Amino acid sequence: MMIVYGINPVLEVLRSHPEDVKKLLLSLTRDDRVAKEIFSLARSMNIPVERVEREVIGSLAGVQSHQGVCVIVRGGYRYRDLEDLIAGWREEKEPALFVILDSIQDPQNMGTLIRTAHSAGVHGVIIPRDRTCAITSTVVKASSGATEYTPVARVVNLARTIGRLKKEGIWVVGLEAGSGKDIYTWDLTDHTAIVLGSEGRGLRRLIRESCDVILSIPMKGRLSSLNVSQAGAIVLFEARRQRLYGRK
Repeated sequence: MMIVYGINPVLEVLRSHPEDVKKLLLSLTRDDRVAKEIFSLARSMNIPVERVEREVIGSLAGVQSHQGVCVIVRGGYRYRDLEDLIAGWREEKEPALFVILDSIQDPQNMGTLIRTAHSAGVHGVIIPRDRTCAITSTVVKASSGATEYTPVARVVNLARTIGRLKKEGIWVVGLEAGSGKDIYTWDLTDHTAIVLGSEGRGLRRLIRESCDVILSIPMKGRLSSLNVSQAGAIVLFEARRQRLYGRK
């Protein structure tokens, strides 16, 4: 069982796979237009709706920033296979763009990165089974529901997965501060998988060595690096810009 909370995440769950929703809980204090929309949507799908005290939702969600709404979803997050992501990209018939998240621990960063990946047109997000935050209710909330539309594959061996992507002709690009090559001089219009490392240590050695190239974001100022979700947004939308308008 998984608890999904927050207005946007709940709406996206109801729209994308209502068959998995066991019950909708709506705070007694919410009687606004959005709450009525969620209530009507759930009822139209024959999903049971229960009006409860706000504290009940807080107890289930484990947070107080739940916006007065949550759904109880059967089972956990539905991860996809790596081959599903590759097949989905092939169907699109466009240059590949994948994101590999190596050892991301913070669920807020994980959710924000998935939301950014979705907005940048990524074909899928890949995370390792170990040493990385799983897709939890907090991640779903931080993604504003993007987890419902961006396929996430959870793999056992990240280095082997990188090798599999290379066999598909995909360039594997690591992002790390201090590299001599920067994202604005590299061609990101080709088939590309962008690898982002952990909040504290960056890319693990084996993963760094598995990349075809390591790029950095040129910076000015006294700080040497950015938060991983900020860095991810910059490089993903540089890739998006190049694909829309060319490298110049």
